[in-house]
Amino acid sequence: MTPIGQSFFRPAALAALFLLFFRQSSPGQNLVPNPSFEDVNTCAEYNQPCSPSAWFYLSRKFTTGYFPRYASATGTRHLQIVAVSRETVNRQYWETMLLCPLIAGERYSVSLKVASPETKTTLSKHCPNLRDIGLWFTNRFVFVQGDSLLQPRSYLSFTGATTTDLKNGWFEIKKEFVPTVHSSILIVGNFYRMANADIMDQRGSTNATIDILVDDISVVPVKGVTCGTEKKVKDSLYAITWRHSEHWPPAEGADTLTQPDASPPPAEGVERLVVDTPKALPPKPATDTIIVHNIQFDFDQYLIQNPDTLKQYRKLLSRPGIKKIQVLGFTDDVGSKAYNLDLSQKRAQEVARLLASTFNIDPALIEAEGKGISKDYPTRELNRRVEIYIFH
Repeated sequence: MTPIGQSFFRPAALAALFLLFFRQSSPGQNLVPNPSFEDVNTCAEYNQPCSPSAWFYLSRKFTTGYFPRYASATGTRHLQIVAVSRETVNRQYWETMLLCPLIAGERYSVSLKVASPETKTTLSKHCPNLRDIGLWFTNRFVFVQGDSLLQPRSYLSFTGATTTDLKNGWFEIKKEFVPTVHSSILIVGNFYRMANADIMDQRGSTNATIDILVDDISVVPVKGVTCGTEKKVKDSLYAITWRHSEHWPPAEGADTLTQPDASPPPAEGVERLVVDTPKALPPKPATDTIIVHNIQFDFDQYLIQNPDTLKQYRKLLSRPGIKKIQVLGFTDDVGSKAYNLDLSQKRAQEVARLLASTFNIDPALIEAEGKGISKDYPTRELNRRVEIYIFH
């Protein structure tokens, strides 16, 4: 080969090798929707911004911690989470669905930016205690009535993570991990097993709470693997605007007021109860709504896992003047339409039977109907449910 040919070949070969290496080593897509929390969701119930799009506050009673009081790491929005409280055993959490599920055995690079308040207007120059923030990758959303305490057997702790001071009160923490199970839901908060009171005493904190600010969450597959459904998942998450209740949006043009019920908090995984009272006069027939969500039904089963769940709605279901109760059953999309229609009918009938026997309701007042396959929610688990409508 001539010197000219050699001089031409070497740069070309190097370029080809560089492109090949880049393709193999380039990072994959961030699997966290709305990772910097800049896209704002407007709650249909309140017609005002209440949460980041695609994200859900663990408590369906209220939303807190999404009101920018401090400068964000990037943009203008971030989460402020009560990680430890002296006044309660509970903590605050946010959750979302990943654009692609985590694959067991694959390696992922995880990073987020954290900060801690020093005063009501300024951030501390010190990195927060990394025990106060973690990520739990699981396979279902968790919704409760008020704040809660989540202590899973395993979660991604950032103790020992690489930390970079961003010089603006924020710190970036990074860590790689390999999940042992497939997971589709990400929950952010403090999962450390020490009790709040013990944490406060150990650190000698005089504040009422220890807050953690979170911004720019990233979960990236090291090999760049994607699933091809990222846009569909993101669009379905962004489309959810009912954040503080279980009932469906009222009929178009209806003027309703959402009020919380005073019944005891439901079991973990069961969403809270709301009562919709029309404001317009003359009023339309009042309808109370209960949704018994996926946690109550095993896959391919119609028996409710914990029948006592319904007892917490005794006050509502024992009210005088009930004219009709409608029970609607739904399934996920696994299996044929005919099979799921039958399964949904059995779920509705079983709940109707429990209502009649538990609350001494005349069975003639209860209508049970199977609606078959539902695709209203972004996960199969959430689509597996029963809805109860109480007409007065």
